[in-house]
Amino acid sequence: MSVIYTITTLFCVLPCIYFIFIGKNNTTKKEKLFKNTIRNENVSLSETEQWHNNFIGFDDYQNILVFMQLINEEVSLLKIDLNQIKGCQINKKTRDVKRENKMHTELQSLNLELMFLKKDKISTLNLYDVNSEFTQDSEIERAEKWQKLIQQNKLKAALK
Repeated sequence: MSVIYTITTLFCVLPCIYFIFIGKNNTTKKEKLFKNTIRNENVSLSETEQWHNNFIGFDDYQNILVFMQLINEEVSLLKIDLNQIKGCQINKKTRDVKRENKMHTELQSLNLELMFLKKDKISTLNLYDVNSEFTQDSEIERAEKWQKLIQQNKLKAALK
């Protein structure tokens, strides 16, 4: 009888352990991929953050913002000189959803939009999209943090 309990317990516990291991392994692969890309770009990041398939970092010495997304196992890289930035704003899209007879607001997408000084160009950093990421992980706080950092370093560049 104890053999049956042991086998039943193993059938319940082993899949959990397996999925935890796979998740950690996947995260480690992403970290290595992002670090290799950073090394190839010759930047020294003083501030970094990684979540889901995204990475953002700031090189204080060169005043450069680095934003990467992992899309289909390929790294999409944006390297932005903050000396060329006129402004930064948060663009969020939400949707009202009725659940249990109460209205709730759901975040659909969240972007940082960077406006350049000399061009009518806007770079969009997609921090969250409901179609590609199922869970939210402090996205609005993250966007506000990076907007503040960009604004502060844009001002530093203007004072030089």
